[in-house]
Amino acid sequence: MWVPYHALGPLKVEGDREAAAASERDRTPRSFLISFFLCSPWTRTIETDIGLEQECRVVLDDPAGRIRTARLCCGASGRLAEVLVAVEGESAHAALAEAWPAVHAACARWSVATGRGLAVIGWKIADTVHRARWAHTPFRPSTVPLPELATLPLRCEHWLLLRAYEEGRRGWSAPLRLLAANRILMAHRNRDEPFTTTDRLARAHGLTRAEPVIGRLDLVLADWRALVDEPLPIPLDRVAERLRPVVQRARELLDDRSPPTDGTSWYDLTAERDLTGAANLADLLAHRILCEELSLLQRMADPAVAAEPREERRDAATG
Repeated sequence: MWVPYHALGPLKVEGDREAAAASERDRTPRSFLISFFLCSPWTRTIETDIGLEQECRVVLDDPAGRIRTARLCCGASGRLAEVLVAVEGESAHAALAEAWPAVHAACARWSVATGRGLAVIGWKIADTVHRARWAHTPFRPSTVPLPELATLPLRCEHWLLLRAYEEGRRGWSAPLRLLAANRILMAHRNRDEPFTTTDRLARAHGLTRAEPVIGRLDLVLADWRALVDEPLPIPLDRVAERLRPVVQRARELLDDRSPPTDGTSWYDLTAERDLTGAANLADLLAHRILCEELSLLQRMADPAVAAEPREERRDAATG
């Protein structure tokens, strides 16, 4: 089963649920304390490659010029692991959105200053008035058995798309994951190779390709809210249409042909959620597309199926 490795989904209540419910009903500005957990993208444990001898206070500024005071905490190994920020907000989500730009801007600047990678892997939020707590912890999927890999007649274009999918699945960056998955979606939508040849061979064997669609559970798994009002099931063409502006935004970040633009939106929580959800949904579709492609190749390689269409293929070749 496909799983999202990176999602910015709903907060999980910790402790007293009545306190959390009271906090959610309250819409008056009040103090929240947020602890952001940092990691190295390679290890993905809650610590970075940046040494920190002891806890300290620092001043952080976000892209909008707002100043935040934060406390930096280290893990057992003496490395930077947490950033604690106190902010005012009307809800836990509003407080998270307030603190998010400063912490992510700091991560970007620390990365440049040290030459090391670091990322936010989760967070905890506390309403200091209602004594309510929430958490967003790293996703840990269940294990799956090692699949048996059958010998298939893969063509050169297949290997390109398989590598693109591998890069997206092992990547931490939402823009990179989105572009890798979109590469597969567009090849399938435009019926570029290898899909054109596979379709032709499948027809000769009396087989048809199952076209990918998106259902309600898929939207929940991907955590992309942009399609919640669409009639279900949603066909690939409609998903691709809604993905297009997000893909274009990712290209503007990474394509050297795009001139520098206002980069402050890249530190906005709402924009980050949209990008992450789009990457998840594109990844899910790319997975289904490639699984169906390999399934067609497997079925055509079956001796019982391969023996059926020889006359039809001969007629097509001589016709």
